[in-house]
Amino acid sequence: MIFILMSSQLKCCLQARISTYVLFLSLLCISFSITTAADDKLLSRGDDLLTLVQSEALEARVITLQENFASGHNLPAFRTRSAHHREATENIVRYITNAFRRSPRMEVSEQVFGGIRNVVAVLPRHPASSSNRIFIICAHYDTQAIREPNWNPLVSTAPGANDNGTGVAAMLEIAYLLSQYEYDHELRFIALGGEELGFLGSRYYVQQASTIEEGPDADTTSQRENIVGIFNLDMLGFNWKSDLVEIITNNDSAWMGRALIIANTWYDVGLKIRRTQDEFVDISSHKPFWDSGYNAVTLTESSTPWRDSQNYDANPFYHTSADTADKVNFNLVRKVAQLVLVTVDNLLTDIFQPTRQIPQITLQLPPTTQESELEVTGTFRSDFPIDIVIHPNRTEASLDRETQTYTATIALQPGVNVLRATARYPLGAVSVAQSVVLTQAFAWKEIAVFPNPARSDGLTEFRVEANVDITELQIVIYDSGGNLIKRIEGVSDRLDQRIWRTWWNQQTSYGLAVSPGIYMCHITATSKGENYTYLEKLAILR
Repeated sequence: MIFILMSSQLKCCLQARISTYVLFLSLLCISFSITTAADDKLLSRGDDLLTLVQSEALEARVITLQENFASGHNLPAFRTRSAHHREATENIVRYITNAFRRSPRMEVSEQVFGGIRNVVAVLPRHPASSSNRIFIICAHYDTQAIREPNWNPLVSTAPGANDNGTGVAAMLEIAYLLSQYEYDHELRFIALGGEELGFLGSRYYVQQASTIEEGPDADTTSQRENIVGIFNLDMLGFNWKSDLVEIITNNDSAWMGRALIIANTWYDVGLKIRRTQDEFVDISSHKPFWDSGYNAVTLTESSTPWRDSQNYDANPFYHTSADTADKVNFNLVRKVAQLVLVTVDNLLTDIFQPTRQIPQITLQLPPTTQESELEVTGTFRSDFPIDIVIHPNRTEASLDRETQTYTATIALQPGVNVLRATARYPLGAVSVAQSVVLTQAFAWKEIAVFPNPARSDGLTEFRVEANVDITELQIVIYDSGGNLIKRIEGVSDRLDQRIWRTWWNQQTSYGLAVSPGIYMCHITATSKGENYTYLEKLAILR
């Protein structure tokens, strides 16, 4: 049984290598690109990048991380990456280091402290760039199975396929793909150790990045690193109910969450996004970055994986030895990797370029309309992902990137409507406003039948209000069999011809009390020679 399992895992590893070679050959077809405002084709490149992320390659990586095969022939798999297990940690660090070194442009190093090891891969900025901005994509590689009462970190398994093999696999794929390009800003990839022991890896990294050392003459010898944003990937794939990802931000990093949400729609990635903006969520490695004043987001399947939530069923394999690759939805992992890939590429390519062009937007409305549901159209021009929202309804427009047009259906009120179309991008927004007049011939503003239900010995009031003057009001009442019961004429308000009233004493035209039951009231208002009818049910009780 063990031999069969090992053979299956070795087969998956061979599949991983084949997928890697196929991916490498496909990347050779992409010309090496230096990002400049003049020659970079951002829109087409983002679409091309999406196609390079394959579920099979991610699955092969996760299985390799899960098994953590020992170096050498005929050695068993560790099937753990516990920070307490020195040999298992050293072995997986070798694998991650070698994966980073697939790209000759990566500068790979380690941080070793108190038995914990971080692996850092740096993609240097373009040699001609003077930018000191740093962007980071990180994921922790260590595992634990503490939800099992007899788990021993030195002898028990903790395969951690989902937590956090999925995050590490996505990070490694993104690192390889983005390393094919040069950017004006530095990009770092960090495999963090000791996350399960209290975010030790990220705490140490932040401490080193934010420490300012001073020389004997009070001259600064090292400065706090200018880390603009950190994308932390942690436990992405247990959800067979929906393709959901939760994005955890604080107030300062809200722009990063906005960038991810916009890219998801712009590129039609297909994720359901739950955004949690809360300064106190401390379930992953983003928290030490927040505490040091850096902007960071965590992408995860759920910030509370131990319980059900909307579009998510609790993960029973979380922090157990059953957290294996067969429980993972790799289609979901692929989509999350795609989202981070194109978002980071957009940020480094254009959004943080001083020469970027602010999006342009137009709003095309007729001066007047008789349509209470109006289709709003307009054009936009943007070199990077945006979304467009129409106010005051806060309706999100549908964008056509090929024609650079947008549409949205907006409910109008009679009279003047001021509509504002706002094009939003991660660092700001631009808007344009225009008015349209709804010139409906007639519209009901209010229809009241009170009380309803009514007692058979009581009095019912009918009150109507329209957007224009009413010249006549008539109420015709029928019983449930369609028999005519009563015709009643209305009277206008002395101060406002748009408001009319009348009353019914629950009697027929012959002065007989009606029986208890349901009655149909045909309320007809006449305005400018046209009749407008509204139906209302009235219940009569004993």
